[in-house]
Amino acid sequence: MPEPSFYSAVESRRTVRDFLAEPIPQEVLDRALDAARLAPSSSNLQPWEFIIIRNPLVRQAANAACLDQIPAKTAPLLIALVTHRDTWRRNRDEILRIFETRGPLRRSQKAYYRRIIPLVYTTGPYGLLGPLKRVFSRLASLFKPTPNLMAREDIRIMAHKSTALAAATFMLALRAEGYDSCPMEGFDPWRAKALLGLPRGAEVNMFLAVGKRSEKGVWWDRVLMPRDWAVREI
Repeated sequence: MPEPSFYSAVESRRTVRDFLAEPIPQEVLDRALDAARLAPSSSNLQPWEFIIIRNPLVRQAANAACLDQIPAKTAPLLIALVTHRDTWRRNRDEILRIFETRGPLRRSQKAYYRRIIPLVYTTGPYGLLGPLKRVFSRLASLFKPTPNLMAREDIRIMAHKSTALAAATFMLALRAEGYDSCPMEGFDPWRAKALLGLPRGAEVNMFLAVGKRSEKGVWWDRVLMPRDWAVREI
């Protein structure tokens, strides 16, 4: 039998545009963040970071970077969800360290994280190796199924996809707790990156306005595209 609370959270989650001033209890926020950390990611490399904006001056600048949208200005909490393209070595090493605390590394673990991951994620100085890997992958694909060995832009896309999975998990966890969110892609990426002091390989994936919806928080009834536009069988 399906878990009713899960489907209730999915069906009641809405993009909320206006929030009550009621703060979010820290224990609720912590549970939702820990749920987000369980989200799937490419090779389990977890290339995300949740930056919780508490400082009033930073919050004011972040609201402006979000184009002073109503959700950003009214939400009691604003979170920047950041994608890191260049943390794969650090995270790979941590995965191996944890594996080693559980016993001897299996051959498959050694091969995947010590050989395959560097092959896929290394793009060389100035990313020059990446296009060569992509061309090699495409040529090899003419003869047998071959994964994309990934140029820098491919790694960037992968990291953003994984980060979006964490964002979706976080938003559903919040809804299960009775709280709401508004994912915002409309923001100034250059000002946001400077404001948050992000390194070269990091970008803001989205801002999340978080809180409890007000009576005018949901602007209109949900609209879905026809199911056969979204699902097909072959």
